[in-house]
This record gives sequence, structure tokens and C-alpha cells, in this order.
Amino acid sequence: MAAPLSINDLPCEILGVAFFEFVEQELDEDEGYQRPNVLMGVCRLWKEFVEGNPLLWSRIFVTFGGHALDIEPAKAQIYRAKMSPLALDIESTSRCEIAELTRDVLSLYDLVKEHRWRALSITDAPSLEPFEVIFRHMIDNPGMCRISSFRLTPPQWESNTGIVYTWAREALRHSLCITDLAIPMESLEPSHPLFRVVLHLHLLDEWSMAAVRSHIREASSLQRLRVSVSREPANEESMPPCLLPRLIHLELQESAQFPIWLLRQLDLPIIHSLKFKNIYASCNLVDEQLTSLVLTVPWLKRIKSLTLDEAQVSEATLLWMLWRLPLLASLGVAALRITGRMTKALSHQLMARRQWLCPFLEEIRFGSCRKLLESDVVALVRARVCDAPNATLHGIMKPDLSRLRMVIWESRDMVRETFRSGEMQV
Repeated sequence: MAAPLSINDLPCEILGVAFFEFVEQELDEDEGYQRPNVLMGVCRLWKEFVEGNPLLWSRIFVTFGGHALDIEPAKAQIYRAKMSPLALDIESTSRCEIAELTRDVLSLYDLVKEHRWRALSITDAPSLEPFEVIFRHMIDNPGMCRISSFRLTPPQWESNTGIVYTWAREALRHSLCITDLAIPMESLEPSHPLFRVVLHLHLLDEWSMAAVRSHIREASSLQRLRVSVSREPANEESMPPCLLPRLIHLELQESAQFPIWLLRQLDLPIIHSLKFKNIYASCNLVDEQLTSLVLTVPWLKRIKSLTLDEAQVSEATLLWMLWRLPLLASLGVAALRITGRMTKALSHQLMARRQWLCPFLEEIRFGSCRKLLESDVVALVRARVCDAPNATLHGIMKPDLSRLRMVIWESRDMVRETFRSGEMQV
């Protein structure tokens, strides 16, 4: 029997990410109990490895939780990765006080300015003013900052929109590539120059398809589109499908049903990934609409990645969809509200049938699906490893290492103890 798979046996490429989450516990309203925060579990799992391999890091996430914070762990890890080209993701909750946020951001600045940054992402910040010093450093030191992503999503647009535009204009003026701009669509005219360079766009609710078309038609470089729609618009004129030649990812979210009308009005020749998030419909309606989607939307057969998040789909419909999606390589069921027998049996069926059901299926990602036992995840990981041609513990082909990463990454809250206990065998 081979030795247990250790965290140190995993390849360097999958370990170059660091998470920091300062909220120890969070209330799960559905289950009614306190559960350990997923990201804290990851930090504990990787702590020993990361401290010994600081130069492998490529991305740092810093979350400000809004109460008494101790950001020393984040500062320590940023210092250890001093010579690495990093990406900085900063997220703060609405509970975070402006004064506290300003203090903590400024305390990180002396460390941040020593890095060669690839990306800046600021999410849900109650105020952007504290981050001005970081952005200004990027503008003033173009040789140090190769920005490949620029994302600003403050929730209070009436107070932050001016700063967003100012930063975006300066980024364009200094030839910094803006790849991710998430702002309300009504805030920009279709002719605004940002639409010609943005690669990610979030469209809010209550817009007619004609208005949506007028905006995305100008987004000639658009690669990722996220749409929130709640109902089909009335009296929408019939028009040819809207061509998005570079779109590779489409996310549909916050809807009472699947927006079939929208999907039928899009032409996506190179679509790669489709994600449904927070589709609050009954199981029978979901099954009916998914069936209609697969049968009536031609480009759907091209997708290679399908994610169902918070959608009550039955096992039978899911298996039927896989049969109708011949190129599918990745299936994700994250935080699924299980109504069928979406448990151990499904994962075994997918593995057993994939030669004829989905010949290119390479990964099955389970997120916070609590009815999937930890032992099932271990079995899936073991199957991924053993399924690789000529697989050995230290000789797995690189693509299979990538697939192994996905299973572990999406199921990190379920497998972290598996590594510790040494139960994972290959």
C-alpha cells in the first residue's frame, strides 16, 4: 500500500493561493448551527506548508470582517512573499467601519508597495478612499505593477461611483488593462469607452433585451457576462441573436426561473462555461426548463463546464443533461438544495457511465453539499488519481494534477481533515 497522500506531495501550481478570513464562525441559517468558516479551515490546513514555501504564492485574499481585527497574519504572509509577483484581492463587509478600514489598509501599504502586483480587486468596500494610496502607487510605478485585473464593486454607488470613474479613466490613460469592471449598467452610456476594453460585465435587473443589446454590442472584448434577471420582458421585439464573439463565461443569477428568453437571443460561438446561481424555482419547473434549454439553445451543446448553484434539479434530469452535452468536461454542484438522490449514488453513476454518458468528463466538483460524505470526496479524488495514465504518486500527468486540484479546491471544507488523518490513499 502506498503512503498517504500528503499536502506536501501536491504540485506547486495548486498551492500558490493564500486566503485570510477573520470571521471564525458564521451562522448557517438553513441548518441552524454554527459551522467553522471554510477559509479558516484552508488556512489551518496549509499553514505549515505555506510558511515553508513562501515563494510559491501568487495571490493573496484579505477579508476585513468589520470587528476587532488582527491583521498581523496577513501582514506576515505578505512579507514572506515579498519577492513574488502577486495579485491582491481585498474584500470588506458592510459591517466594517470606515475608520477601521482606513487604519488597516494603511497598515498594509508599506508591505504592499514592495511587491510587483499583477492585479487589484476591491470588493464590497463601504468606501474606496482608503485604497487610494494603493491605486496611486500602481499608477506612479508602472514598472512595478503589471495589472491584469481591475475590479471595483462598492455597494454604495451614490458615494463611490465618482471614484470608480476617476480610477478607471486614469487606468486607461496609463494603458493599464481593465479586465474586470462590475458596475451598474445604467451608470454608463453604451458609447462610453470603458465598454470597449472591459472583459467582465454585470448587468442588473429590469432591463429590456433591447437595452442589454445596446450595451453589450459595444463590449467587443467581452469575455465574461453576469446577468441578473427576474422575468421575461413584455412585448420584446423579435431580433436576430446578439453575437458575442469572445464570450467564454456566462453566469445567470438571482432569478425566479431560468431566463430561457435571454439565452435564445445570444449567439456565443466560443462559449466555454455556463453557471446558474440562485435560481429559486421548484424542482419540477427547474427540470422542465433545463430540458427546454438543452433542446432549444443551439450553443449550449458547446459548453465544457456546467455549474448549478442553489438550483433544485433532480438526479434524472442532471443525468439526461449530461447525455445531451457531449463536450462537457466539468460538472459542479455547489451548495445544492438536494431534492433527488444527489448523494453517493450520483457520483458513482457518473464515474461508471462517463465512457458513454460524457466521454470528456474530467472533473466533478462538489462545493458545500453536506449530504455528500467526506468518504465520497476521498473516493472521487482517489479515482481522479488512479484514472490518470501510468499514474503514480509522484508521476501523475500535469492535466490530471489540475483535475485533482479542482476536486480538492471546491471541496476544501470536506477534505481538510482527510489530509490530517492520512486517510487518503492512492
